[in-house]
Amino acid sequence: MARPRQFDEAAVKSALRDVFWEHGYEGASYANIMTATGLNKGSLYASFGDKRALYQHAISDYALSHLAPGVAMLRDKSLTPQDRINNLMTTLVQAARTQQGRWGCLLCNAAIDQSPFDADVEKSVAEALSTLRKAIKLCVKDTTAEDKAELIWTAYFGGHVMVKAGFSKAVMRTHRAQVLSLFA
Repeated sequence: MARPRQFDEAAVKSALRDVFWEHGYEGASYANIMTATGLNKGSLYASFGDKRALYQHAISDYALSHLAPGVAMLRDKSLTPQDRINNLMTTLVQAARTQQGRWGCLLCNAAIDQSPFDADVEKSVAEALSTLRKAIKLCVKDTTAEDKAELIWTAYFGGHVMVKAGFSKAVMRTHRAQVLSLFA
């Protein structure tokens, strides 16, 4: 009879997310993964699969923990569309010059690092990015920025790249202001 799992699956997935987010697919060693999760290689394989599967779990967890709240906020009709976009872009200002901010966006990183070589990663990343794209489009519908939804979407993810590259909060505030000017 198999032993029942003796770990918090959500905590392990969160740890996996952070290891791959910080180090990337190639840079994440099993030593990093085992230290972060507290599980040995055999337990990781038995519970989650190989390194590719661990990476997919990390991408899924990132989409749930970091993208889903943004999508929910963009759908919050108690705020104006401009306020919702301001809140979205403010997350970039807040991320500037922080340790996690310098990790970039796991989805952006995966799009560049692994999507060209792995159809499953490409699909997961495309689905997650499209979810935010649709939320932005719905958010700005019937506003002066409606025809600029694609620009807002790309400015948001481009902003993550800027934060990863070390741009300052001041630069990110200017970036946010330029995006908000699309409502004028």
